[in-house]
Amino acid sequence: MEECIFCGIIDKKVAAHTIYENESVCCFLDTHPINKGHILVVPKIHFQEFSEVDIHILQEVIRIAQKMAVLIEEILHTDGITVLQENGIFKDIEHYHIHIIPRYRDDGFYFVEPETVVTQEDSTKLKEQMRVHLDTK
Repeated sequence: MEECIFCGIIDKKVAAHTIYENESVCCFLDTHPINKGHILVVPKIHFQEFSEVDIHILQEVIRIAQKMAVLIEEILHTDGITVLQENGIFKDIEHYHIHIIPRYRDDGFYFVEPETVVTQEDSTKLKEQMRVHLDTK
C-alpha cells in the first residue's frame, strides 16, 4: 500500500509549509493551490472518509478550519472564502481533509451546477425516507 502523503507531512517525513498544528490537527499550504494561501486542515489521525472521523477530532478540525479562514481573510484581504471537503471517488487524497480556499471576485474558480430537476413529490418522498432512516439510527 502506498504511504499517505498527509501522514508523511504530519510525521515530518515530507516537507510542507505548515501554518499551524496542535495535538489533533495539522494545517499546511496546498502544493496545488486554487489561489495563494489555500490551506488544508488535516486531522493527525488517518481517516479516509468524513463519516469515519471521530466526533471530537471532527469538532477540532472544524474549529481550526474556522481559525484558518479568519487568518486568510485578515492576511490576504479576500473577497470571500470557500470551505470544501470531498468524499468517495471525488477526493484527491485518501486522508480526510478540508480545503480553506481564499476567494476573489473573478478568480475563475467556480462550480458548474448541473440542470437537475427534482419535483416536489420527489423531495417529499426523500424527506420521509430520510426521517425514517434517522429514526432507526
